[in-house]
Amino acid sequence: MHRQCAEYAKLGLMGTTVLYSSGDYGVAGNGDLCIDSNGAQAFFGTIFNPTFPAGCPYITSVGGTQVDPGATPTEPESAWMDLIDEAYSSGGFSNVFAIPDYQKSSVEKYLQEYPPPYASDVWNSSGSRAFPDLSANANNFGVAVFGEIVAVSGTSASSPTVGAILSAINDGRLAIGKRPIGFINPVIYSPLFRDAFNDITNGSNPGCGTAGFSAVPGWDPVTGLGTPNFRKLLEKWLALP
Repeated sequence: MHRQCAEYAKLGLMGTTVLYSSGDYGVAGNGDLCIDSNGAQAFFGTIFNPTFPAGCPYITSVGGTQVDPGATPTEPESAWMDLIDEAYSSGGFSNVFAIPDYQKSSVEKYLQEYPPPYASDVWNSSGSRAFPDLSANANNFGVAVFGEIVAVSGTSASSPTVGAILSAINDGRLAIGKRPIGFINPVIYSPLFRDAFNDITNGSNPGCGTAGFSAVPGWDPVTGLGTPNFRKLLEKWLALP
């Protein structure tokens, strides 16, 4: 994991933005696997299982949101929660990587104001890389499958959505002679970008026999900093060197 994560860091230094879906199983790992008392991955484990590479500090982890049924597009979003298929925006605290400086302030504020109601043997409370970093809609994307349009959901849809937004921002910067934005995490966690995201304060990411973490004001391990406001992000990034 460390070697792979270091390669992502190299891409960031070269001006490439690396995005990864946070996952679709709440606080469980890929395949809805948690960790049991023996340290092994198991379907009925009770210890949170943070995903990789979403927990690598050199990538941007993208969680999922949704517009609630009956709500208008201008009403606040919620964390993506598919109660029928038991799929939820993944997030949590890495068991491998230490917390990077760029997110320390945001994560510490979350832990102080909204401490998770779980014992330290259920989740990594030692101070580690937290994810996701931000989110986007993950619900009901129309895709073509064998010539028919079907609805799909998940963070595998929200991550490309953020990719499209950042590509448009890169186009704007290149048009005025500036370089691509590259590794974005230190920038988006900065005070300058605080108002460039729609804060998500409703929903959670269940898993491993628990209710998971909750979406709260500010950064949280369900939807990160929130969903991007394209116009504000574009304005701020065009103003940067």
